[in-house]
Amino acid sequence: MGRVNLYVRRPANLGRAYQLVCNGFSFTGLITDVKVLEGVLADVKFKGAHYVLETEHRLPRLVIDLLSKSNGVVVKVGDASHPNAVEVVTCYPDWAERNERMFEEIRSLLRNGFYEKDYLKKPDYVS
Repeated sequence: MGRVNLYVRRPANLGRAYQLVCNGFSFTGLITDVKVLEGVLADVKFKGAHYVLETEHRLPRLVIDLLSKSNGVVVKVGDASHPNAVEVVTCYPDWAERNERMFEEIRSLLRNGFYEKDYLKKPDYVS
C-alpha cells in the first residue's frame, strides 16, 4: 500500500482528481485492470483545500494559526496576495491520518479473530 499526492488546480473537485489518477496510472499502462483502478479511485480523498472569501474593504494583515496543528486550519486576513479577502487554508493533519491507518489495522486484526484465538483460549496447563 502506498500514497500518491495529487495537486488539483482550481476548481478542485473529485472529478478532476479522478482524471489525474487515470492519466497517471491507467492511460500510461501502469494499471490495466479495471477492478484495480476502481479500488484506487475509491480510496481518493482530499487532504487539503484553500478557500478565498472576498470582502468589500481592504483588511489588516493577520494570520491565525492557533488550530493549525490540532485541526489543520489556518486563517489569513489581508495578506499581499489577497488584500481584501479572508483566506482559509485547511489540511488533514498527518497525525490524524496515522491514527486512522492504525485504527484500521487494529480493526482488521480484531475482525480476523486475533483477539479470540490468542487471548480467550485457555492455556494448556490450566484444567
